[in-house]
Parts: sequence; C-alpha cells; structure tokens
Amino acid sequence: MDVRIQVRALRTALLLALTATLITGVAQLADLSPRPELTPEQVVQYQITALQRNDDPQTDAGIERAFRFASPSNKTTTGPLEKFAQIVKSAAYAPLLNNIASSIVGLDVEDAKARVAVKVFAASGRRLTYVFVLSRQSAGEFADCWMTDAVLPIEEGEDSPGQGLTI
Repeated sequence: MDVRIQVRALRTALLLALTATLITGVAQLADLSPRPELTPEQVVQYQITALQRNDDPQTDAGIERAFRFASPSNKTTTGPLEKFAQIVKSAAYAPLLNNIASSIVGLDVEDAKARVAVKVFAASGRRLTYVFVLSRQSAGEFADCWMTDAVLPIEEGEDSPGQGLTI
C-alpha cells in the first residue's frame, strides 16, 4: 500500500474519532448541571466551554448552560436568563463568547469559597483574564455543589503575561 494512502487513511480515522469525541462531549456538555462531585475548576471549565460553544445546538445555548451554575444569590442579581444573557453580551463579558481557547492560571480554595482565574483568548484575538468567584452551597437543591457567585474581568496590565496569577 502506498504510504500516502496509509497516511490519508490514518488522518481520516483520526478525524472520525475526533468528531465522535466532540459529538459525545457536546452531548455531555448539554446535560451537565451542578453536582457535588464537581470541583471549582471543573465548574469554571464547563462554563467557559459552554460559552465557547455558545450557539451549539441553538443560539445562546451556552449562556443557558453557564447560567445553570450561577449560585442562587448570583441569580437574584443577574437573573432571569434574559437579563443574564444581556450581561454576558456586554463589552466586559462578550470576549467569553465563542472564545478560541482558555486556561486556568490561578486557583485559591479556602473552605467553602474559591477563586479561579482564567486566561481567555477571545475570537477577536484579545487576551483577557477573568476571576470566577465560587461558593459551595450549604443548603437547598444544590447543597454541596460549587456554584459561581461572580465573574470579575481583570484589566490588562494587572497580571503578568504568560505567568500564573496570584489570587
């Protein structure tokens, strides 16, 4: 068999495997809701990924998914969903939508409070950092679940590029 044909077959197999993984990942993404076994990092990564794929499978599906992880106190301020969507689409938070990539650059967990800093590479090419403030819920439907209380954009120049962020 010609090496080029083998390479093409291997590439096709890898592409099919990646596609199947992405389809499975999106399905799992759609079904996720707050659960006690999720860590603060996992909650934040879920929200960032949901916003990255905001319009999959329909417009603003990612915003709805991220809103699931807003704490009850956060929802009191930012809800209902329509108001939350307007906030996410504002200039301060719009870079989270359809972002190209992200990475956690800082983490601080103390008891039932956590702060997770995330560097986001926006679709526009800008690099921004957001600090997600979370709390472990003590009662109610989401007892023992980590949920987001606030998301704070950090102005450029407040952290060192390429380094971890102390929070």
